[in-house]
Amino acid sequence: MLKPEDLSEHERLLLAESCEDFLLHRNIPLRSYLVVEIIDQALKEGYQLSKFTLRRRHVPHQRTIS
Repeated sequence: MLKPEDLSEHERLLLAESCEDFLLHRNIPLRSYLVVEIIDQALKEGYQLSKFTLRRRHVPHQRTIS
């Protein structure tokens, strides 16, 4: 099972953004703007970590000109 503490900093920021969207979509005011507290609040309000998918961008390899 996915645990917030196992995520990288970037992944935690993506999760917090998703949690913030979840809360605001339901008209639940944010109690804090700290990443960890946004995640905790959303989990208490019913956010399901199993539904969270990491939106990873594919970054193409850059060519080096020599």
